[in-house]
Amino acid sequence: MNESLARIKAVFLDMDGTIYHGGTLYPTTMPFLDFLKARGIRYAFCSNNSSYSKAEYVARLAKYGIETTRDNFYTSVDFLIDTLRAEHPAWKRLFLLGVPAMKAEMEEAGYEIVDDAPEAVIVSFDKTLTYERLCRAAWFLYNGVPGFSTHPDVFCPSDAPTRLVDCGAISRCVELAAGVTLRQLGKPDAGFLQRASARFGVAPGDAMMIGDRLATDIAAGVNAGTLTCRIVGPGADLSSVAPVTPTFTCNDLGELQALWE
Repeated sequence: MNESLARIKAVFLDMDGTIYHGGTLYPTTMPFLDFLKARGIRYAFCSNNSSYSKAEYVARLAKYGIETTRDNFYTSVDFLIDTLRAEHPAWKRLFLLGVPAMKAEMEEAGYEIVDDAPEAVIVSFDKTLTYERLCRAAWFLYNGVPGFSTHPDVFCPSDAPTRLVDCGAISRCVELAAGVTLRQLGKPDAGFLQRASARFGVAPGDAMMIGDRLATDIAAGVNAGTLTCRIVGPGADLSSVAPVTPTFTCNDLGELQALWE
């Protein structure tokens, strides 16, 4: 076994391009998860995708035959909530560009989603986006309300014939209109995996981040101080670039498992 892998106590996995692509589960995914379970290594699926609640993610992975609980996920919404609680505990009123599932998670966490007098503007992936609300977000930001972007991804991976405009692109739109720069959260921010590791009670140096995108998944691990493995097989996003080098590069989780064994 590789000596660096011997110390791993927790594994964080990206989803699309890592454990599945579109509607297809990779054949190496289940054996790899069984491998982790047999060794008592905890794992969570870490995603910038804010279009699903954790309850929806549990149901989504169940369709692939993967049994999980909410504790098996750490998303950009979790990181947003952790950041707001740690840095701005008094804030409760938020103006949100986000899907209904995200609104429900923010309300469950104790926040009020408002249309007037917000203490912060949150910009995320939003399939319910309207021009009026886009302009409203830009107006609040222009007038000095602090703004946060949940993640930098400019498009969502899809095996359908479409280009899904994501949070990073929406964020850039309001930034240009308001003349401001939003606080960028999500992967690759170092805090994402640092806080995810803290939830598991492990040091980042005893964890590994596995994903396909250099600019988010691998950069997040490098910034946080975890080991990293980039997946580069079919379905992986190889267009993502960043000046970072993964600890390991594998075609799929099966190759990583072979190295680990």
